[in-house]
Amino acid sequence: MEKVTGDVAGRAFAWIEAEALAAEGGLRWAEDGRAADDLYAGTAGVLLGCAEAVAAGVDGAVNRVARGARDRLLHLVAAEEEAAAGQADDGMFGGWAGIAVALRAWGEQEAAAKVTARIAERVLRRVDDPGRCTDIISGDAGILLALVDDPAAAGAARKLADGLVALGQDRPEGLHWQMDPAHERLMPGFSHGTAGVAYALGRVGETLGRTDLVDVAVRAADGLLSLGLQPGGGWAVPLLIPPMPDRPAVNFGWCHGPTGTVRLFELLDRLRPDPRWQRGIDACLQGLRDGRIPARLHPGYWDNVARCCGTAGVGQMLIDRYRATGDVSMLEWSQRLADDVLGRTVTTPAGMTWSNFEHTATPPDLAPEPGFMQGSAGVAGWLARLSAPDTGPVLPWL
Repeated sequence: MEKVTGDVAGRAFAWIEAEALAAEGGLRWAEDGRAADDLYAGTAGVLLGCAEAVAAGVDGAVNRVARGARDRLLHLVAAEEEAAAGQADDGMFGGWAGIAVALRAWGEQEAAAKVTARIAERVLRRVDDPGRCTDIISGDAGILLALVDDPAAAGAARKLADGLVALGQDRPEGLHWQMDPAHERLMPGFSHGTAGVAYALGRVGETLGRTDLVDVAVRAADGLLSLGLQPGGGWAVPLLIPPMPDRPAVNFGWCHGPTGTVRLFELLDRLRPDPRWQRGIDACLQGLRDGRIPARLHPGYWDNVARCCGTAGVGQMLIDRYRATGDVSMLEWSQRLADDVLGRTVTTPAGMTWSNFEHTATPPDLAPEPGFMQGSAGVAGWLARLSAPDTGPVLPWL
């Protein structure tokens, strides 16, 4: 299995190389016909997938893809310096925070520091807006995760963290964060709500010695546990609060389900060891078992292979559980998920890729994408790590 997943990861980067678009400075990629440089679907995400693959020993096309992606991002960093841009999207998955994270993952520390310095400057001079986005994907929590490992950005990290604490809502369900005031429902999972914001606050609390921020993360995690525990021991946080009749009650991916929320419990188990965090971790894993993924139980159920809301995200988390515990069953579980994903591989003259599936569309097989969160770079990064499972994660929360 190790050789198979490593070989497939290499062939996936050959396909990604064939999909590259020439751009100023290097290469970039498109999703749904739109060229982008971001972490979600564009150049930064491709570089992040390359970092995972190279760390796991994959070579060949991945190195050429990485050079093109890195050169493009370095060009963008230099171009912003020349233009002295005053307004920018600083979000993690759509903006500069994600570019900083990808450059840091690839070892371009100086360029990453330039980006975080500019983000920090913008954060420090901005006027607080109660309508701002709080989440990991686009908002302050994601920006915070990009700044937290840069000592020079500590002032901006403190401002972001204090602002997030002020936006926390004490509700009957526990302490929560709304993505922004325009969204009347809470999404308490990792990508758009409580679990992700609490994780970011816990990380900055650890880094800056702010025990008060860790306290806030603990309060949020306790609320999530009480909200999601089921009689059988499994757990999945609700997708929406209050629920919507035309949407599923729970999701199992990184974005909205136990795959992402377990990262909060893992962090708190390290910072504030307590049996309840291990119970939370165990309940998240049992919730995934209860979900029976990757079985397609009904139309539309588990038709995604990707990192954000599909199989690759679950498989990546299981590798990390294996590394943290030595529990070989976690690795075997990740390998079983890989068997399913390998069975869905699309083979082309250029290499290998994957298509997500939308049962309401005609045709239902969506066009393969090269990006990280919904495309081949994210799947290939996981498969590469599965081929060398003792390799550490590039990002501990994704």
